[in-house]
Amino acid sequence: MRFVPSLIYSAILASSLVSGSYIPPYIEGVPLTMVVTALDPPDIREAPLYRIEIAVEDAQGEIISGMVHRTFAEFKTLDEEVDRTVLGGVELVLPEEESASLENLNDYLQIVAGNGELMASHLVQDFMGINWSGTDIGFMNNFEQFMEMLLLKRVPHFMPEPPVIDEEDFLAPETPFEVYVYFMAFRHNKLHTAEFLEFFRKYTQSTPSFDGPLDGSDVLFPGAAPVDTPYFYNRTAVHFLPGGYLNGQTVRVSYLGKTKFSFLDEDRIREWVDKLHGDKSPKRILDMGTGNCFSAFVLAEMYPEAQVIGVDLSAPYIRFCRKWLAVRGTPNVEFYYANGETLDFLESETFDFINYAYVLHEMPGENAKMIVDEMVRLLKPGGTLNGFEVPYFEDPLLAEAYSLLNTWGYSWDADGNHGPEPFIHEYEFNAKLPEYLNEVGLQNVEIVPYSLFESIFLAEKPVV
Repeated sequence: MRFVPSLIYSAILASSLVSGSYIPPYIEGVPLTMVVTALDPPDIREAPLYRIEIAVEDAQGEIISGMVHRTFAEFKTLDEEVDRTVLGGVELVLPEEESASLENLNDYLQIVAGNGELMASHLVQDFMGINWSGTDIGFMNNFEQFMEMLLLKRVPHFMPEPPVIDEEDFLAPETPFEVYVYFMAFRHNKLHTAEFLEFFRKYTQSTPSFDGPLDGSDVLFPGAAPVDTPYFYNRTAVHFLPGGYLNGQTVRVSYLGKTKFSFLDEDRIREWVDKLHGDKSPKRILDMGTGNCFSAFVLAEMYPEAQVIGVDLSAPYIRFCRKWLAVRGTPNVEFYYANGETLDFLESETFDFINYAYVLHEMPGENAKMIVDEMVRLLKPGGTLNGFEVPYFEDPLLAEAYSLLNTWGYSWDADGNHGPEPFIHEYEFNAKLPEYLNEVGLQNVEIVPYSLFESIFLAEKPVV
């Protein structure tokens, strides 16, 4: 077998050589043809890839050409599913792997392509990598969409074509494959979490790494001391992220959370900041645990006269934020690598407004309290603390149920098949956020319920 170029593949390859990225386009339409044309090198599937050039007719009657890669194992899955479902009423004979060739695999696909029932099926269209974008999946925007995602939304029979994204294309639109990865994080069988994590790891290796000096000195506040990484950080795979937040190759998948989680959506952040704080005019704002810096940018744009500082414990994420800042050109925001427990380079009582989003539930309770202490130190008398966080349940039975849902019953510091949020038990039973906000002397502590997944926590520092 040999690697054979084609016009379609050559065009895509030429584009990727310029940018370093390979971003498969989403294709939707009535499938017309599919032809095996070449054998290409392995990707994250770690097996030789048969290049299949496809053609579909879109809603405007235009013929759209594209390409998908499939391994022999995926051909075998297609064959088994057709046989199992008796779909199309045809008897297919797949060549043995040892004797498989471009010619006989193409002959096999021509039988499939000549059968209208097969070509109209989800099975074959998934094999072709068409007509599934995942954009109709609501994920965690509300409970109804969450349950629909868990129980009703269709999982494709085959994964969409994987992209390769370099740092120059770090803001590229989400591809169907990346939606699929998120989807499978929720839908994979818990007995196969290890396999999913390995699949996830291979995917992240095809995304930008946002590398820099190991000590993060390139993104420290000028003159600040080196950052000490807390003992718990990366002890478990929060959100299943391989290597956690210290792995810069998780930045891309975290950035894509903007369509999955309510308060990573800039429009929703803007709506609620305006609703709750539109009457305020802060001059100095801190975004604690800024992550992919969505809220920092929103706050900087809403309050253009304010100085906004975003800090995060992940140097790669701060490098991402600075790179995005260069694109957005927001003049009044800056980003630094720092441990939110000890922001010694910032003076006490110098911030009018401090925000945090999805931060305190990702650490042991005592560490969450240390971050609250630091925010209280930095907040001016009369200043506002705003938190977009997971809910706190006063009822211990509800708190325990919520913890089990997220941790799968494993403590964050124990070996085991941890769930997507390994610190939730710590957050619910040890941090006890509303109680601690009162305990440290803040006033007007209020919880604004939002969804099963988020609440908004408000507090003010009293004027002495």
